Amino acid sequence: MSTARSSLVVALVLAACATTGAEGEGDRNLPSAGVGPFRKLDSEEVKGLAPFVLDDAAALYREPAVLRDGDATLLYAVARVDSKDVIVRTRALDERTFFGTSGHFGRKPAIVLQPDQPWEGAGALSGPALVRFRGEILLFYGGSEGIGVARSTDGLAFRKETRPVLARDALAGSWENAAPRAPTVFELPDGRLRMLYAAGNAIGEAESADGIAWTRIGTVPVLVPSPPPAPGSLLPNEKPPFDTAAVGDPCVVTRTTPAGRFHVRVLYTGTDDAGATAIGFAARYGESGTLVRQPVPVYSVNQKEAAPALLDLGDRSYLYVHQNRRDGNESFVAIAAAFAPGNAKLPPAGDFPDAP
Repeated sequence: MSTARSSLVVALVLAACATTGAEGEGDRNLPSAGVGPFRKLDSEEVKGLAPFVLDDAAALYREPAVLRDGDATLLYAVARVDSKDVIVRTRALDERTFFGTSGHFGRKPAIVLQPDQPWEGAGALSGPALVRFRGEILLFYGGSEGIGVARSTDGLAFRKETRPVLARDALAGSWENAAPRAPTVFELPDGRLRMLYAAGNAIGEAESADGIAWTRIGTVPVLVPSPPPAPGSLLPNEKPPFDTAAVGDPCVVTRTTPAGRFHVRVLYTGTDDAGATAIGFAARYGESGTLVRQPVPVYSVNQKEAAPALLDLGDRSYLYVHQNRRDGNESFVAIAAAFAPGNAKLPPAGDFPDAP
């Protein structure tokens, strides 16, 4: 694949997420500068209860992933259907009004993947991530024994590999104390694929030439929790790090900087010692190495927000997360949306599409 074609694909769809920020002056800024913050969508910008764009008290939509498809936005998410966790797809023409949300009566997102392989576990799929690669859409997802992949030409009908493509590292002393999960996949300029994934409380990296055979890069994670502050080290009103207990749910987007350097940008879920979550940002220059984190979250609303997915449209960017939805006495998890730049106002929500 040519460098020009690879850069275009990466910019539009590869990581199923993206960020908006100032270009800076070449590479003179830190790699983690210039992203976010994001503001919640308001009541005039969505149909239903803001900031939620896909909600259902029974389906419990969570762990979103997005993919641009012409002028439409495809959103994939985990949903609870008939006591199983499946992966569904929906669509919006304005990035906000998704087919089958609670206000779209009588409609439901399309189920695209169900648990039917022994390695996936008893009725539980998780963490979808999508990448366009060699004329196909690859859907990576989590199961009880690791990360799997399914292929599609239309984004609706998928065919699975029958075994996980990345299982738990069995080597003694490995930092992976649990099966890998929550993948995000992106393409390098020369056509190789990279994956960031969560395992335990940290984030690791692997590489593949074909999306099927993966090799881990290095023996340590690329991002670990922040160390807790030493007693008495915080200034008055200074907050401790938001990710001292765990980092997970990575979402990658890449770009080439004005100075020509490959820039890997990662949004992730940070969890503190009290169990509170927020969406963080980390990055690096170059294909390999540890990530440099931004010290403050890019999205924090104290509603158990997690699993970021982003869509970059050049002059604007949408962040999708799952978080608690509260409506009177009812509370359940649903997909919410946020927007950058935060000082811009969006037009009213558009019409629902005719199909998912």
